[in-house]
Amino acid sequence: MSKSFTKSDLEQIIGLQQESLQALQKAIGNLRHQNERLERSNQKLRKEIAKYE
Repeated sequence: MSKSFTKSDLEQIIGLQQESLQALQKAIGNLRHQNERLERSNQKLRKEIAKYE
């Protein structure tokens, strides 16, 4: 038994998938930004630690 979808159903599903994709893209962008900040902080810490070695 397969379910039949109307054009309207499919358009709604696609719309929801697009919203989900946009949310994921935003989350990935935020994670990239956070990762870049962490990398910069780590570089600064390495330089500070190197002063004491």
